[in-house]
Amino acid sequence: MNLELQSIQIAIDKYKENHNGASVGDLSDGYHSFNNLYEHRAVLLAMVLMKMPYAWKATVDAEGRDLVKEDKMFLAGAPTPDGMISYHVNLELWDLYKIPEIPQAPIFNGYTEDDVLKRLTNMIMTSNYGRFVTSMNVDKIERIVKDEILPRFGDDLVAQAAFIGVYNSVAVM
Repeated sequence: MNLELQSIQIAIDKYKENHNGASVGDLSDGYHSFNNLYEHRAVLLAMVLMKMPYAWKATVDAEGRDLVKEDKMFLAGAPTPDGMISYHVNLELWDLYKIPEIPQAPIFNGYTEDDVLKRLTNMIMTSNYGRFVTSMNVDKIERIVKDEILPRFGDDLVAQAAFIGVYNSVAVM
């Protein structure tokens, strides 16, 4: 971060301290406020996850923290051939995420926001015209589902099957 940006960040941090943790969400780049960009990201993420295989949402994180009680948030994510991705989302958007709920988020293995961007970019670049799962990556995705998502259901084989069944059914019109 250059010195000018550092001084702006320091000013924002001081503002938040002096105004009892005030939000800087109304700050704008001249086109969009931070709040507006976050809202767009959250809606676009909901749409993307509806198209990703084995997408999930959870109110309990991998360590067992109840995100609803603590932060009024939930986690939403999906496996990619390169590993899991996930995002924190405001609870008020829960119903917008038309993906299955799992009992607890998959174990977080330390991936970063840069890892998530790389994983999503790679998935797009290796997809075939809107098909995220191909013969080239299906084995990797199935391994991640088996190793990282299904264990969150414990020994409940019916719940595991129901989760898998969501993604193995044909849409009814």
